[in-house]
Amino acid sequence: MPPKRPTDGVSSGADLKRQRMRAQRTIAVEGQKGRAGGSAGSGNDGLPAVLEVEKFAQARVFEITAMQRAMKSAKEAGTQRAFQSLPRHLRRRAASHNIRRLPSRLRERAKAEVPKDAAKPKRVSRSMLGRHRQKPGIKAELFRQRQQNKLWLETHVWHAKRMHMTEIWGHRLAATPTAKAFRSSYRASHHGALVHDASYYQYFQLEGPFADLAQILQAVCDPASVSPASKRFSSGSRECTVDVYDSTQAYPNGLLGPVTFIWQPVSADSTPSTSTASPSRTLLVRVHPAVARHAASSVQHAIEHLKLGLSVGLRRYTKEFLTFEMTGRRATEVIKAVLKPVKGTDGATKAAWRKLDPAAGPGAVPEGMVFGFEVYDPRLSFPPQLEKASSDTGDLEPLIPSPQIASTPTFWDIKHRACIHTPRFKKRDLDARRAEELIPGIRLAPLEQDDRIPVLLSQHIIGSQTTFPSGSRPPPIYGWTLTVPAGWGMPFWSSLVHSTPRVAGLRERSHQFYEAGAPRFPEDYVGSPGFDEHEIRREADERGYWERRPPAKRPNYDKFGTRSPWKVAMGEVLKTAWSRNGSSGEQEEGKSADGRPFIVPASMARSVLRQVDGSNSCSGNMQQDPPTSQPTPRQRLQQLEVDLLSEWAAASTSADPSCSYLLRAMVRVRLTPCTRGVPEDLGLVYELVEEQASVVREKVDKARKGKKVLATGEGEGAEDLCDPPSPDQVIGRITTGHFSLSQGHGDGIAVISLYRLLAMWKRSPALQRLVLFRNRDGETFRAATVELL
Repeated sequence: MPPKRPTDGVSSGADLKRQRMRAQRTIAVEGQKGRAGGSAGSGNDGLPAVLEVEKFAQARVFEITAMQRAMKSAKEAGTQRAFQSLPRHLRRRAASHNIRRLPSRLRERAKAEVPKDAAKPKRVSRSMLGRHRQKPGIKAELFRQRQQNKLWLETHVWHAKRMHMTEIWGHRLAATPTAKAFRSSYRASHHGALVHDASYYQYFQLEGPFADLAQILQAVCDPASVSPASKRFSSGSRECTVDVYDSTQAYPNGLLGPVTFIWQPVSADSTPSTSTASPSRTLLVRVHPAVARHAASSVQHAIEHLKLGLSVGLRRYTKEFLTFEMTGRRATEVIKAVLKPVKGTDGATKAAWRKLDPAAGPGAVPEGMVFGFEVYDPRLSFPPQLEKASSDTGDLEPLIPSPQIASTPTFWDIKHRACIHTPRFKKRDLDARRAEELIPGIRLAPLEQDDRIPVLLSQHIIGSQTTFPSGSRPPPIYGWTLTVPAGWGMPFWSSLVHSTPRVAGLRERSHQFYEAGAPRFPEDYVGSPGFDEHEIRREADERGYWERRPPAKRPNYDKFGTRSPWKVAMGEVLKTAWSRNGSSGEQEEGKSADGRPFIVPASMARSVLRQVDGSNSCSGNMQQDPPTSQPTPRQRLQQLEVDLLSEWAAASTSADPSCSYLLRAMVRVRLTPCTRGVPEDLGLVYELVEEQASVVREKVDKARKGKKVLATGEGEGAEDLCDPPSPDQVIGRITTGHFSLSQGHGDGIAVISLYRLLAMWKRSPALQRLVLFRNRDGETFRAATVELL
């Protein structure tokens, strides 16, 4: 009987796939005659006394080959395409239909998977591009038009193809990779290599006598930190990173953010001097774009206030330098593969360069050490070849920073930088030279007419090397900062990326600081202009997303009792914390010239806590003479400590004390949950009264011994830690909160009231640092400890 439909006799797609899978999973057998039952049926009489392996394998070569072929075909049959066997970061979208995009070892397999028509690469004719794109130079003109309201980095096109871009700080920057690389980027920053293009950092230069520059640095830098004008840094052998303040405001107001200072090295026969006859010095300043304008204005105001305009010059640079950051244990290996010092490099610099151990990483180099030298065009040695790990890691002399190692005069010469702004040879010229070589793939030998690029290479550390009182601290992250003249972005970037590091965006770079337990800028610098800009941008994004969701699908912050769910609003928090002593805080705020909160340096906070701890008295420190009409920053620092102690003593004895600093003082702390819980951004920190703290401490100790104790709001009744705290017990906000991959538990950075921290310090040591925290979109209160950061 014929089929009712024309397709009844045709196999379906599923049947064809099933047949193909069955055929690929079948092991071919060589046809030969054999006895029934084989050797098992007739005994072992037919076996030889001695079995020769070579002859046996030669006789069974067909079966062995068939087995291997069947295993390989069964592994690849129907499960993945040829391009899918590559790692994700090596895949390209065009590789699915363009065989030439695949490695040579996979092209034969891909030919059988791709239809014949699709296997041929399509040729794009000029007529297909459109008339508006056929004009010479039109692409550069289109790119210039797209940069009217923002700046592009030299590596922008490379990043735009592989990263999610965002417009921030007047630049178009890479935010996150398109690939899933969050955890792998963290592993690379510790054990591998992670590279980031930080060329959005801006530079300006100060030039003048050393004594005058030292006065300017004293006026703008944090007096609680080491001065960049100290002997440790003024020789130019190390770079220095400190916080900078607005010189138009009185300390401690006007925090701007961290700034890096690099001195031009001095010669061996001249040493830095603080006399008026000191030689002219040059100081290069690297600053974040969020506060670059504020920092330059602060320095300019200090120059005018100190009447140094005739001796000190300030020059602001735009697109003059490029900055690349490499972190991770293999960062030194990448750096040594890409940078090739020229033959005329100083002997001391060459010796120090040879001492760099790729196996030890940048952590084996002194903190902030600077290398200065000229390198050949990295395209001459492309692709870079990584050095093999050496087994002999001992007997290496330690590196000692010196001005001779950091000296590279051509880097500081603005005329020389202008001469090499554009590479002398284009890539096609170098490819033509490479094609003339007899041996394919050989690296080009540098010629006299090839460019020599001066660079600065400095070691940096993310995080603190000091141990917290609890005995644990996040491990610091070590890396290198490479500074090169503008115009050489892509030559260096292509070699750095080809050396197998991972590429980081703004998210990955920010997460490095969090994992290392260091405050991030601008997210953790409350009160700075960069933080204010960050809060405005974050509120616009999160509030817009919250308003677009229906009421049933978004958190009800009014029900949770969360005030300011999109801002830190530390001014309100500090008022609430101060009102717990019975004072309203309004008159105290009116007495201050600037009512903005300010962050107390950690060194000063520790000193204040030591003096108020236990029976120690601070009355002797409060009897110091008042400062002069023009106090130095160091005097203002000492006076601030005296004022904080005196105001604390007044607040402890008076119901309505007069306060101008303690009300607005806050400290940055590390928040660590005692048992469970993950702090999140904009969470709230609550103070416990002494009775509640004792109960919470007892239950937390039981929970650590294995007994189950729930957080307040997570369970019911006796299983709670304590009664829910009232809204007036809020003493701080969480600026950064996340699950820490380095610690294996939740961790966060918060700012809290110094006044309430001093009140907590009067308790027993077991209860001094115990607080509760709650995320802004939840009702669960969890126990945590705080430590000065």
